[in-house]
Amino acid sequence: MTRWTYRPCIIAGTSRPNDFVVKRDGRDVGRVMQQRLGMSAGGDLVWWWGTWTYPSVHGYAESLEQALEKVRQGATDDLPETDVDRRR
Repeated sequence: MTRWTYRPCIIAGTSRPNDFVVKRDGRDVGRVMQQRLGMSAGGDLVWWWGTWTYPSVHGYAESLEQALEKVRQGATDDLPETDVDRRR
């Protein structure tokens, strides 16, 4: 059975609220983060999601749960044969 988890995304030693790396069986396969849609400060908050598997897919969702489900649906192909994750 596949085990899906997510944890805060850490870049240069720091993380920001509502920004997560998604793991499948302990390996990084995607990312979800909350952001404003559009260039204006008054744009709607949405959840961006994307996968790092091949082929990669990405999009927007209305909630964290929906974004996580989209990553689970999109990250179905195997990762390249390597023990090195591209993101930590």
